[in-house]
Amino acid sequence: MEDINAIVNETQTTLHEEVQKVNEDVSTQNTFIAYEFAGIFAVLGTLVFLWHMTSHLRALNEPFVQRKILAILWMCPIYSVTSWLGLVLVDAEPYLGMIKDFYEAYCIYTFLSFLIAVLGRGDRNAVVDMLANHADHMKPPIRLFGLLDGGKKYDDDPRAKAEAVLHQCQLFAMQFVLIRPLTSVALVIANALYTGSRDYTSPQFYIILVINFSIFVAFSGLVKFYHLVREDLAWCNPFPKFLCIKGVVFMTFWQRMVITIVAETAMENSFENDKETREWIQQAQSFLVCIEMLFFAIAHCFIFPVEEWEEGYRPRQNKSKLGDNMALRDFMKDVKFIMKSRKARKRAMNRMSRERVQTSDSFMDELESANQKRNAENDTGLTPTVEQQEESTSLPEHNDALEERLRKLSASISPSASEGDEEEDIDWDRLERYIEQADKEISEKEYAEKYYSEKEITTNEII
Repeated sequence: MEDINAIVNETQTTLHEEVQKVNEDVSTQNTFIAYEFAGIFAVLGTLVFLWHMTSHLRALNEPFVQRKILAILWMCPIYSVTSWLGLVLVDAEPYLGMIKDFYEAYCIYTFLSFLIAVLGRGDRNAVVDMLANHADHMKPPIRLFGLLDGGKKYDDDPRAKAEAVLHQCQLFAMQFVLIRPLTSVALVIANALYTGSRDYTSPQFYIILVINFSIFVAFSGLVKFYHLVREDLAWCNPFPKFLCIKGVVFMTFWQRMVITIVAETAMENSFENDKETREWIQQAQSFLVCIEMLFFAIAHCFIFPVEEWEEGYRPRQNKSKLGDNMALRDFMKDVKFIMKSRKARKRAMNRMSRERVQTSDSFMDELESANQKRNAENDTGLTPTVEQQEESTSLPEHNDALEERLRKLSASISPSASEGDEEEDIDWDRLERYIEQADKEISEKEYAEKYYSEKEITTNEII
């Protein structure tokens, strides 16, 4: 009996070891697949960047401006390469993340410098003069610990006010470039020394607050400057360019927060300890960034085109939207119509039919006028004049047009509109009188033609 138990225990142990080995092999294989997949996207994104960068270098028509563009374009390869290395070398990811944080802050200030360069082409005084033209709706700079003076002293000097506002916007963007490296280093040190919960008692909580406040101040200065000069920059579409910078910041910071929340709530039981949780968060963030940077690199090719800086460039007019090219707007109108209730559709059809009947009032007046004119001619019995003869030649055409309009009017009335509708209905008696009058007008066509023909013969005989 003991031998049987020993054999069973040995078999269970062996089976458990084999299952663990298979799980490790599958996990390793899945990890290598993730490495390859992320690496392919990183390489493709880098190749797109190289092609775009060389296009600018071959056509460096505005070096002062295009240097800023090249600095922004470097964001995609730096993010994709460091993210892939962080995916493979998990222990080195915090230090690689510091590189991404540094360049993120640098790109935000570089974008502000890009806008200033577009306006002044290297001449700061030209930018100040342009801002002075908007001094009427420009708020004065705020007081910031004596660094900037605000108040009424700028009311009589628009140029001084513009100079102070430009200086403030640059200061707001530059502080993020200086603070972000410090907070990144502090966050790495805090993660190494403090591994407890991330609540208000942890140092990471306050470091993240400082990062958020610094980002808010930087984007406040950037948005303020954009609103002041958006009309002057409309030709180069600065808003999509701004969204590219903002999108990368979102992908690196807020995306990580969402992944952290998912790992600590929905997948809490999937990890054995906090270390595995943090490693999974880092790897998931790095994997997604590698994929996303390819799409950002492709977007940069369209948002920062080389043609913008060629001599004689003119922005495209009447650009069609994606929805117009794909008829999405027409589709949405059809969806709204189909989703209406049956009663609403009947009401709409009745309204359309009633409008068509109302538009026939002028045509009925023409019929009555024509009848009165012919009756007057019949009563007088005079020889038709040249004008009357010309009118007689156009009478068949007039009656043919009458038949055509009557046919279209009858066809335009939907059968569903004749069904009972309590709220809105068509005056069918009036429509019937109109049709009878039109039939009477058509039936008189032969008589009118015969009358004018006899008159014409009599006139010829007399001649």
